[in-house]
Amino acid sequence: MQKNVTIELIGKQNYPEGHDDQQELLVSGKLYKSSGVFYIYYKEAGTKTTDLGEVTTLLTIEGEIITLTRKGAVNVKQEFKVGVLNRSKYTTCYGDILMSIMPRRVESDLTGSGGRISLEYDLFVDDKLVSYNVLSLNVKEDIPQ
Repeated sequence: MQKNVTIELIGKQNYPEGHDDQQELLVSGKLYKSSGVFYIYYKEAGTKTTDLGEVTTLLTIEGEIITLTRKGAVNVKQEFKVGVLNRSKYTTCYGDILMSIMPRRVESDLTGSGGRISLEYDLFVDDKLVSYNVLSLNVKEDIPQ
């Protein structure tokens, strides 16, 4: 059964040059479980600051593997499994970017009513280290009023 959820996303980047960055986003989405696999689905609207259109994100949580699929203004599919390098093509209206991620930590404590997901990974573009990243998602079931 699908549940309406609120998802708090916090992304942190640490760059080799020594500076840090952080983004926070609060979105509404759906959470459901099928055959032992959790799915989280949400949409992000484009903003003037990001200059992107709408993006739909699907997270698939299956055991120790979390797959992130984004479609719309950007397209990418990334698989997070500790110690396994994942290469992907990040497609935007400006062209393709060859990206790789090397996950250091992949954790989830989801239940049917929500929970947390934590990802820590190195991000590479054209095989060059761009940043060390932490992505945290806090998923909470919406309580009907």
